[in-house]
Amino acid sequence: MDEKTKKAEEMALRLTRAVAGGDEQVAVQCAIWLAEQRVPLNVQLKPEVSPTQDIRLWVSVEDAQMHTVTIWLTVRPDMTVASLKDMVFLDYGFPPVLQQWVIGQRLARDQETLHSHGVRRNGDTAYLYLLSACNTSLNPQELQRERQLRMLEDLGFKDLTLQPRGPLEPALTRPGVPQEPGRGQPDAAPEPPPVGWQCPGCTFINKPTRPGCEMCCRARPEAYQVPASYQPDEEERARLAGEEEALRQYQQLLLHLDIASPWTLQFPTSLPVVIHPGLPKRLDPAPHPSLRN
Repeated sequence: MDEKTKKAEEMALRLTRAVAGGDEQVAVQCAIWLAEQRVPLNVQLKPEVSPTQDIRLWVSVEDAQMHTVTIWLTVRPDMTVASLKDMVFLDYGFPPVLQQWVIGQRLARDQETLHSHGVRRNGDTAYLYLLSACNTSLNPQELQRERQLRMLEDLGFKDLTLQPRGPLEPALTRPGVPQEPGRGQPDAAPEPPPVGWQCPGCTFINKPTRPGCEMCCRARPEAYQVPASYQPDEEERARLAGEEEALRQYQQLLLHLDIASPWTLQFPTSLPVVIHPGLPKRLDPAPHPSLRN
């Protein structure tokens, strides 16, 4: 270790002790010396400074189409924003590159902790904005590979790499014994093509019955037709049933309110509209015609 590096370490240690002890004069002197030498530093709070118990974080999620949903996440205040992105990626499948977090009314950076943004108790709020995947180079294979790597890291295997599985070793032949034709290694059967439609924006393969891309919310191509022999799985059947129920309730609401135009939805003043105080106000309900003067 050269003298300059040794001196820099000593000054950094003195700065740490001065800040912890409240010695402003020594802290200023050390900081000035380190700045003059342009020493690269990484200033970070010790783990014991921020609480480490689990708390529930209230998260408002909004996608590129301005659809909003609320979820609860179990987090620790000493977690970094990068760790929070990994958690959402593993639990919900949204890649970290598409996540933009706003905590404490400012944009959160990956290396910052939740505690530094004021997240310290149950019920604290945060906002997650999901960017569109149209302007990125993401593809389903890379997403699946990245998700597998994150899962391995979450299990503690940080130094492993996923290698593609190659062909099987050919059977050993004894010298002098000719191999019979057609007795060699059989050719691997080609994988069947994926069932579904490919998003023209992010190239993600979506399930046939899905009307929009699961990754970037882009609409399904109009020319695509669901195969007649296709049988939706349990997840798709549940989603389709939910869409039918939502449409039925919407039509009943239109009949109840006696709305002339299907593009104008007016609520009676007696109908409560609950808007969370932390969310932007998106709906300004007008009084029902029957209640106007």
